[in-house]
Amino acid sequence: MRKAWKITIIAGAAAVVIVTGLSMAFNFIMDKEWTEQRAAVLTAYEKTILTKAVKVERFVAEKPYTVITGEDKIGQPVYVWVGQDEIHTEMGSAGIDAAQAEAKVKAAHPEAKVLRTTPGIRSGQLVWEVFYKLQPEGKIEQHFYDYYAFKDGQPIDTLRLTIQ
Repeated sequence: MRKAWKITIIAGAAAVVIVTGLSMAFNFIMDKEWTEQRAAVLTAYEKTILTKAVKVERFVAEKPYTVITGEDKIGQPVYVWVGQDEIHTEMGSAGIDAAQAEAKVKAAHPEAKVLRTTPGIRSGQLVWEVFYKLQPEGKIEQHFYDYYAFKDGQPIDTLRLTIQ
């Protein structure tokens, strides 16, 4: 019985060390991104009508942007794109929302599984990027990016990812 306790204690201590090490490594790796996101949110608070950040995500096309989805002081939806040397704000009512962009994909491809929907700026135009996958019958799974105009939801482009 004594030997079993020693093994249990050593295994428990090893597990704690491994989990702590992995947590520290994750925090070290993500610290730069989290710092950039916090700075972008603070910039948005200072320079726009944003008063509450709900979601912060990264969008990378020609230029990287931190996209903040949030609310103004009366609770209206607001989108803020913070780039290196620019900031752009749009009210949610000025365009379609994520659910409407996803619905456009589902209308064209009912069997599609939407993986992510992100507002962005592509070729200088405000867009919704919808990342989804399809698995045509008898074929391998395929992934796509569809881009829709933020203002009116008009389709802009579709990119298909291929494995080669």
